[in-house]
This record gives sequence, structure tokens and C-alpha cells, in this order.
Amino acid sequence: MCGRYTQTAAFDELALRFGITVEEVPDEDLTSRYNVAPSQPVPIVVADEGGRRLVMARWGFHPGWMKSSKLAPINAKAETVATSGMFQAAVERGRCLVPASGFYEWKPVPGRKRKQPFHVKLRGGVLFGFAGLWTPPDPRTGAPPTCAIITTTANDLLAQIHDRMPVILDPDAEARWLDPRVTDPARVLPCLRPLPAEGMEAYPVSTLVSSPDNEGAQLVEPVAV
Repeated sequence: MCGRYTQTAAFDELALRFGITVEEVPDEDLTSRYNVAPSQPVPIVVADEGGRRLVMARWGFHPGWMKSSKLAPINAKAETVATSGMFQAAVERGRCLVPASGFYEWKPVPGRKRKQPFHVKLRGGVLFGFAGLWTPPDPRTGAPPTCAIITTTANDLLAQIHDRMPVILDPDAEARWLDPRVTDPARVLPCLRPLPAEGMEAYPVSTLVSSPDNEGAQLVEPVAV
């Protein structure tokens, strides 16, 4: 599961990294965030015939046909996403990237009630994109765009913390994942594999991150356990 992440890049950095040509996000929506939580607005990268654009989407996938009383899923499993009634249409025509600088995962600790959070990032701290799915805004109801992050089995590093991890797309796979001309799931599902462990690092951080009310760079500082 991926339930919290960090997104600390400004628009210029996002535009350079992901080739964004159209901006639809006010600058004030792109402040550095160290504790992004479900239901919050998050920047996503989507593609159309005019190029790539950055839009804000609520984290929690909610297609127009879904009842408002239903819980909007924040994650989708790579193994079943193409056959799921919830996500199948989005795999064909609603793929996106979710920019991030890192994410959090929680590890059970023997003898302790509270799990230990870990911050996970790419070596060198470089910006990356989760494989995501999105729904466009609904003009009938005024509902905003929504999104979910796809997860897969954990690599050797994450397996020591949790059995699953978010899909971090290799930069070479991002173009295929975003290409609106590709509607056959069989052509994009091979992108949804665990990123090799050697390109990542993880370290324990403060349990303050366990509350979505907490925010700030101190949340990604290493702690002794």
C-alpha cells in the first residue's frame, strides 16, 4: 500500500523533469509537501494530443458512475488493475503520472504497538513518477479530477518493511504509460514492475508522519531506532 508520500518540487522542476507544456495549476498549489495524504489535492501529469499537462486531482479514485457514499480507493493493484471493474477503463484511457520525491511505509516492530515509519526515495533524491490512474472533472456535478497510485510486489529493499510498494516508473516507460494512443492494456502492463532495490534507499523517520496534520521537512529527517 502507498498511503503517504512527499512532493517537494516546484513547477519549473516538474516541467523540466516530465516535459510539461501546459500549466493548469496555480503556484500556490505547489508548495513543498512532506506528508501528502489521501483525499488531498495532488499534482498529476496527464497527456493529450496537445502535449503533457499538470493538473490537480483529489487522491482517491472516484469515477462518475461510482456512488458518492463509496470509499474512493487510493491504490490499485498492478496484478488486477486491467480486469478490475473499478479501474479497467482508466487503464485504457486514464493513465497518469503522480510526481513524488519519496514515500513512506510502516514496519511492525516486535514489542511495540506503533509501527515504525520509513521514508523511501531514489538514491540521489531525484524526482520520480508513480504510475497512476485518473478520472477527469465531471461537468455535471462539478466533481474534481481524482487519482489512484498503482502498487506492486515489494522489491528486496521494501520487502524488509512491507510486502507491497508503489510502482515507480522507469523514465523510459513513462512515455509509453502516458501515450493516449495506446489503449491496449497488454502494451502498458509490462511497465508495472517493482523498481530495482539498488536504485533506492530507506531509513526510519519520526512517528510524527503518522498524523496527516503534521507537515514539514523534519518529517523526512532520519531518526535512531
